[in-house]
Amino acid sequence: MTRVVHDAELCEAHGICTTIDPGRFELDDDDRLQVHSYEVADADRPAMEQAVIRCPRQALSLQD
Repeated sequence: MTRVVHDAELCEAHGICTTIDPGRFELDDDDRLQVHSYEVADADRPAMEQAVIRCPRQALSLQD
């Protein structure tokens, strides 16, 4: 199964991913990204690919 990988050291919490998949990604009260689910279903892969592409710091990636 595909998994989303989040590099917290690269992440600057721009929040673009939270607009793409608000059920999976959320900014906490300290503006740190929280990932609620790392496993990516096949149906969710196109959205996750967009989150990876649009991340300005390249802090997200997909791993098969």
